[in-house]
Amino acid sequence: MRFVTRRPAWQRRGDRFRHPAQMIAVGFAVAIAVGTGLLSLPWATRSGHRTGLVDALFTATSAVCVTGLVTVDTGSYWSGFGQAVILLLIQIGGLGIMTLATLFTVLLSRRLGLRARFLAQAETKSLNLGDVRGVVRRIVVFSLVSEVVVATLLTIRFATAYERPFGTALYEGVFHAISAFNNAGFSTYADSLMGYVADPWITLTVTAAVILGGLGFPVVFELARSWRHPSYWSVTTRITVTLTVALLALGTVVFTLAEYSNPGTFGPLNDPRNCWLGSSPPR
Repeated sequence: MRFVTRRPAWQRRGDRFRHPAQMIAVGFAVAIAVGTGLLSLPWATRSGHRTGLVDALFTATSAVCVTGLVTVDTGSYWSGFGQAVILLLIQIGGLGIMTLATLFTVLLSRRLGLRARFLAQAETKSLNLGDVRGVVRRIVVFSLVSEVVVATLLTIRFATAYERPFGTALYEGVFHAISAFNNAGFSTYADSLMGYVADPWITLTVTAAVILGGLGFPVVFELARSWRHPSYWSVTTRITVTLTVALLALGTVVFTLAEYSNPGTFGPLNDPRNCWLGSSPPR
């Protein structure tokens, strides 16, 4: 005779959240909730006043989901603490809740269970469960190295060409590097990067970071391994690279033709003398 032990109700309810997709959704929801709470604190704003629930929730959601939409100006409204919270939420959203959770599991226990591997697989889109641990490490290293490189280039430009104090240049470089690489769209400037429209050092560096981060980790890893042999690329990599190149080329052509002579957009940039490469801020 077999005896079936009935598990407690709280354990049975927990089974509903064991699917990787459910765990990821819950993880993002928790990150948004915590971010909302932190952004609602008085010291998250420059004025010292509490932010309304809607604005805090909207900003936290936008940061975690890397959409770049804001209801208040990031640079003038949020304090250093508030901006740091936004940066952290962007980084969490960019790397993925489950990627970070799996990394912590590896570092703390040195073991990676099957369930954790499935969770990491769902977030990193890794095809080999046995290689999830290595994938997570490469994702984190690749992200941090890319952001450090971009931040270094931006910091040098801000400090040397725009005569920013080093601390300010470093902060602006790090903020925009993380925002760009994670495709977040956040900026500490009220007009985003409009002030640097004619500065190729800034615009092209940010553009490269956006494209690199937008391709996705699996595609970048595969391109690094076999970029000389397109015939060996997976279907996912071929589709991603082809569509990315096609959309960038098409968008560039369309915007150029539509705005070439528009005095409010590209018109003033047609004069080579307006391509700012000097040693003082453009405005």
